[in-house]
Amino acid sequence: MMSYAETKILIVEDDGLLASTFEMFIKQIGYTHFGTATSSADALKLCETMLPDIVLMDIHLEGEKTGIETAAFLGKEFNLPVVYITGDDSIETVRNAVLKNTYGFLSKPLRRNVLEASIEFALNKHRIDYE
Repeated sequence: MMSYAETKILIVEDDGLLASTFEMFIKQIGYTHFGTATSSADALKLCETMLPDIVLMDIHLEGEKTGIETAAFLGKEFNLPVVYITGDDSIETVRNAVLKNTYGFLSKPLRRNVLEASIEFALNKHRIDYE
């Protein structure tokens, strides 16, 4: 099993303050911050060069594609596990977000210990699903 420091996390969040908070939490927990994207296009560019181990995805992003559409593509093309972090917890949004590579759904504002538990769960569940 990979150590925390070896685990690369991509943040896809268009709110700069929230993205900075997530980056801080990731570093405090001991994970590696892979990068931050503010749009679907930015996220895809980052993943084309080197893959993260997990993606923290906002559902409503700048640009043409939503976080859900971006997550679907990342799952299909790269088999990346996604944990959604969103302020939109409507049941319709939750239903739309359920994809094969969905491994969590967290509401903002986010607490560090909840983020840590969710990342750990998602990584282990993804590993078990694909062993």
